[in-house]
Amino acid sequence: MSLNPGALSVIAGVLLLVVEALAFTSYIFPVGAGLIAAGFVYLFYPSFWASLLTFAVVCSFFYWVSFKYIKRIKGTRDILEELSSQEGVVIKKIDDFTYEVRFPLGAAGEEVWNAYSEEELRYGDKVKVTGIKGNKLIVKKVADA
Repeated sequence: MSLNPGALSVIAGVLLLVVEALAFTSYIFPVGAGLIAAGFVYLFYPSFWASLLTFAVVCSFFYWVSFKYIKRIKGTRDILEELSSQEGVVIKKIDDFTYEVRFPLGAAGEEVWNAYSEEELRYGDKVKVTGIKGNKLIVKKVADA
């Protein structure tokens, strides 16, 4: 028993939407929506090129919407709020006041951010976010417990 490529595309798209719902990102949704739309086009008009064009148009549209509108919803201040409760570790000194700091963010993995500190920091120092300056986080050294 062989499934129609259109049906396979719809199934793959639905699976990607399920993954998207579990991952809470906006990067997988456009591909899933594109696969579903392309699959339905193929089911009713079995043309590879029509399906490919549909996939490209739907994917492009949803990525455009995602980057134009959804990205603004979760802005810099929201990221700061997420990171403010986190402690990070200095992993590299860039210049006199700028450091690379790694923050553990659970299921999303680890994030490396540029951070500004007026006090001298060393590799391995624990820091906490106290503010934001431009595109850098402002951090303060946390006393070891």
